[in-house]
Amino acid sequence: MLKTILFIIILIVAIPIGKLLAKLTKDEKPIYKKYFPPMLWILAIAAAISYTLNITAALTLSFIFLIILSWYKAK
Repeated sequence: MLKTILFIIILIVAIPIGKLLAKLTKDEKPIYKKYFPPMLWILAIAAAISYTLNITAALTLSFIFLIILSWYKAK
C-alpha cells in the first residue's frame, strides 16, 4: 500500500518538473520539439513492456515519459 502511494506521488511530481524544465530551456525549444515525439513513443512502449518485467525500471521510464510529455506540451 505504501509502495503504491509512493509510486503515485513520484509520478505526480514529474509534471511540475517538466513544466519547470520547459521554462528554463525556452531557447532550446526548436531543438527538443524535433526530438521529443519519437522519444515519447519509445519511452511509452518501453515502460509498457517493463511493467511486466521490472517495476522499478517501469517506474523510472514512466517518470521520464511524464517529464518529457509535460515539457513538450508546456507553452
